[in-house]
This record gives sequence, structure tokens and C-alpha cells, in this order.
Amino acid sequence: MWRFSQLSWAAGFILLGAACGRLSTTETTEQTQPRGKYLVERIAMCTDCHTPRSQTGELDRTRWLQGSVLDFRPMRTLPNWADKAPGIAGLPKLGDAAVIKLLETGQMPNGQPARPPMPQYRFLHDDAVAVADYLKSLPAASR
Repeated sequence: MWRFSQLSWAAGFILLGAACGRLSTTETTEQTQPRGKYLVERIAMCTDCHTPRSQTGELDRTRWLQGSVLDFRPMRTLPNWADKAPGIAGLPKLGDAAVIKLLETGQMPNGQPARPPMPQYRFLHDDAVAVADYLKSLPAASR
């Protein structure tokens, strides 16, 4: 009687996934940027804090993800609350590896959690790479 071990099943699923193209980690930047844009704008909602708003409250598309003063505060005092969201378009302050680590672990390069109200995301690696690729493609704020 033939029996599959757990290892055989795992190997089979990996081979099946690779054959179907679902486990590919060789996506190009052109392929990851649309997914990164979707994750930034529709899932993580980064624009809500990192994009300034106009006088009418609309997001300022001319300064997309270029940093903004936060116009909200918690009802009670929280330690280390950030009053400003930095610009993330173009990744001006953190490199790819630091941004990917932040998105995968919720930790800044110094090992500390991101300051609230920044969520401590736990993105999958491929999603974190897609977000970094998309952010790099955007123009950074001019100084």
C-alpha cells in the first residue's frame, strides 16, 4: 500500500503551486507595482495619514503620500504619538530593506515599533516587496 508522508504532501503542494505560477518570487517591478498600489491605497489605507488634505478635506493628489500633519488625536494621551506622518513617496528616509522589515514585523530599523497611529503591519514578504516597489515609483516631496 502506497503512503504519502507529510513531507511528500508538502513537496507535492509546493511543486503544484510552482507549476501553477502561484508561488513565484521572481515577479518584476512592473508586475508588483499594481499590487503594491492596491495594498497601499485600498488595504493599508496609507493615504489617509501620509497624504495632505485640501481645505475641503479631499486628499491632495499633487502631494500623494508626501507626508502630512495628522489632524486627529486619541481621546486619551498615548505615549509616543506621532503628530506628523512622514513622506513615504519615493522612500526618501528608509531603504527597501527597512520598509520591507517594517511592513513584515511592525518594527522600525532600530527595533522599536512604529509610532502610533501607524499600525504594526504583518505583511507577507511578497506583499511588502510590492508595497516598497510601488512607493519607490512615486515622486518624493521636493524640499
